[in-house]
Amino acid sequence: MMRFTSYFDEAATWAEDLVNTRNIIRDVEKMADVADLGRFLIDHGLRIDGVPSTADLDRARRLRPILRRVFETDDEDAAVELLNGVIADHHGVPHYVRHDGLPWHLHVSTDDHAAVDQYAANAAMGLLAVITSTGLNRLHTCGGNRCAEVFVDISRNQSRRYCSPLICGNRAHAAAHRARQKSVQPSK
Repeated sequence: MMRFTSYFDEAATWAEDLVNTRNIIRDVEKMADVADLGRFLIDHGLRIDGVPSTADLDRARRLRPILRRVFETDDEDAAVELLNGVIADHHGVPHYVRHDGLPWHLHVSTDDHAAVDQYAANAAMGLLAVITSTGLNRLHTCGGNRCAEVFVDISRNQSRRYCSPLICGNRAHAAAHRARQKSVQPSK
């Protein structure tokens, strides 16, 4: 597994997780209400007080297309500009802390910020760590023909083409196999 930075390894996938809450090909919303957003934030280790607001849900949903553009662009400068904008828009304040027996390390948000702001700033910082340490070529959109999910390629040789080798990868391999079989069958 590729290591980008010790603190932002996990945060590097936060952006993909948020973008993938909306399937743009099948028009499926996986973050349908504030309860879904609350579970999503908690599943990512954020502490929330009560249920997020409708405004929080709207802010999280507005963030998705911005982060998707980062995965889809081949312009590193544009990607970094977008991510810097996300950090600024979500009150990111990079600072060094040490806690829980860990050495000094960078945090980009504080616990007193809204959970959506914490999530956004950390997701953006995670992608910036990927881009600045290994390049934009680690960020992908799935190569499956019925999928538009995004992912961070953490493979050593940067060979990953599908969001899930078990789902989209298998579908692509099965389709290629069927096409090969069809091309070698004699005409009737």
